[in-house]
Amino acid sequence: MVAIGKAASTFLSWTTPQGIQTPLELSQRPEGRFTICKRDISPGDDLLSIPLSSCLKSDSLENLAEKLAHEKNRGSKSKFAPYIEVLPTLEGDEASGRPALSHLPRFWKGKRLDLVLDGGQLDARMRRDERPDIDQWALACVDSRANFLGDGMGYAMTPMLDMINHDGTAPTCARIDKDK
Repeated sequence: MVAIGKAASTFLSWTTPQGIQTPLELSQRPEGRFTICKRDISPGDDLLSIPLSSCLKSDSLENLAEKLAHEKNRGSKSKFAPYIEVLPTLEGDEASGRPALSHLPRFWKGKRLDLVLDGGQLDARMRRDERPDIDQWALACVDSRANFLGDGMGYAMTPMLDMINHDGTAPTCARIDKDK
């Protein structure tokens, strides 16, 4: 393991005043960041408590991507700057542990796409999802990390939650407490 970078350290410092609570710790390997828990967790224990006020939220994925791009363009003036600075980049940044988004199919070109033998489904999906009017970095972050909040609440980019590697087949549950 290697020490977490400055951006990740700044992000962790940002989480406390945002009200984000977790027993998880952020760690880093040369291939990227991950979360670990160094204490026992019992079934039913909360792994994360994240106030909705610390999330970027919107009614649609496209609008959420536009909000994320807007906040990124605000730079250090954005409330979300420490979070944005730990999100992946298009090409990746090994030094800071920020992974690349260029591995996502939306960025594949020619020969790589030709290797996918799915009857053209991926190509058709990519054409359907093509949105040159939206910042491609923001759209890729949202497509790969946003959460559906349910109950007419739209979608959110949820700090820390998107850093947890997980098994999609493992039973998990989430709840949204609108009063917090």
